Amino acid sequence: MKKRRAFTLIELLVVIAIIAILLAILMPALQRVKKQARDLLCRHNLKNYGLAGRLYLDDNDYSFPYSFSWLYKDGGTGCRYHDAEMSLNVRPDLAGPMWPYLKDKDIHLCPEFNLVAKMVGCPRCNGSIPMEPQYSYCMNSYLNGDAWGAVPQQYRTNMENVRKEGQVVNPSRVFFFSEENTRPISGLSGAGINDNNLRSTPPCNTDCFATYHNAPGGDWEMGTANAVFVDSHVEEVNARPAGNTFILSWPSGPPIPDW
Repeated sequence: MKKRRAFTLIELLVVIAIIAILLAILMPALQRVKKQARDLLCRHNLKNYGLAGRLYLDDNDYSFPYSFSWLYKDGGTGCRYHDAEMSLNVRPDLAGPMWPYLKDKDIHLCPEFNLVAKMVGCPRCNGSIPMEPQYSYCMNSYLNGDAWGAVPQQYRTNMENVRKEGQVVNPSRVFFFSEENTRPISGLSGAGINDNNLRSTPPCNTDCFATYHNAPGGDWEMGTANAVFVDSHVEEVNARPAGNTFILSWPSGPPIPDW
């Protein structure tokens, strides 16, 4: 009877080496596919936010919800965005006027934001609240919001009155909802997400678009964000050059003010 020949050590090492090479080739491709899937899901979420916003406008005489309380009626401050105990599914009594249009949909968290937030943490709360992201989208504060309080006096009267969809000069170039970083970004933003209100200014000393999508070399301060605009289309937006967030926030058309 012929004996069965076993693999030699060299043969096993060759097989292991081949497997390692294949994994080295495939893993980056798999990571790219996973990231693309996360980005697509985020854009899908924002598309649904745009649809919810459209329904809200149609039901409310084309008036925007107040940008500070659209999600949480008290503004959602205190880093509620990553406080699972204060999730609106758990505390519906805290809900703002747009929640009825959103509550039955699992569209509140961008998976890329979830990943970044858990990696970098929240400097505002210093670890006092567990990092369990619940919401990652913010509303443009220049659409029936408090942003007018940050602009010079010559623009305030006009901004205070922007409450209806028809007052937005170019709906395809003014964002409705977008993403924000968890922390300040030098040269772009002096604040990270704390509530669900995105208030930008030309000097870039307040809020700006997120920078963690398509980040070159994995640098989460150099990438882009996604946004849904007043006309309900979704596109990739960039916080750079500094002030671009403000340009896409301003609803009154050109000339875009600078101060």
